[in-house]
Amino acid sequence: MKPIQRQCRIVLLALLVSPIALAGMADEGVLVDSLTSTFLPGYGTGIATVDSKVYWANPDSVYAGNYIYTYLISGSQVNLSFFSVELYPDVLISSWGVETPGKQPAVWSPVNNPYESMEALFVSPILPGETSATLWFISPYGPIKADGALAGITRGSYNFLVGQVLSPVIPEPATVLLLTVGGLLSRFSRKRKS
Repeated sequence: MKPIQRQCRIVLLALLVSPIALAGMADEGVLVDSLTSTFLPGYGTGIATVDSKVYWANPDSVYAGNYIYTYLISGSQVNLSFFSVELYPDVLISSWGVETPGKQPAVWSPVNNPYESMEALFVSPILPGETSATLWFISPYGPIKADGALAGITRGSYNFLVGQVLSPVIPEPATVLLLTVGGLLSRFSRKRKS
């Protein structure tokens, strides 16, 4: 074997077993909030579980200064072909994607402009006992509980499930003002004690 081929194989093998190659979106940041929600029927039957997790991106991440929102669908009792996350008005989404393993959606993207929701469409439905791929997006805004929805058709019956997920929200101006004033007062208080 030529030395260059051997070096290429060694580098390829190292990449395949390295933590970087195995790292997912969760490894890009520190967990800030999580919510496991059982989605119940709004119409039809069945239940499913959605795990929402929010991470603050590490300083060395390409997403530094932003929150990473992830969603994993599991424990379904019915076929699921649709997933939706409510987005509050004027929220920014800078990037989104899907992380394997798991059932892959054909589409996972924001809807409308300005964005109203993030929606996934699975051409091949998530069947009972299957787990979705991890769906993720990036936003500069922190988490709050919001509405989520799952839908699908099982044996000719339509099922629509509802529950709570974590979603970004823009802080209210009054909240930002209070935090700023509190920070300034704390700073002046420390200076006076010195």
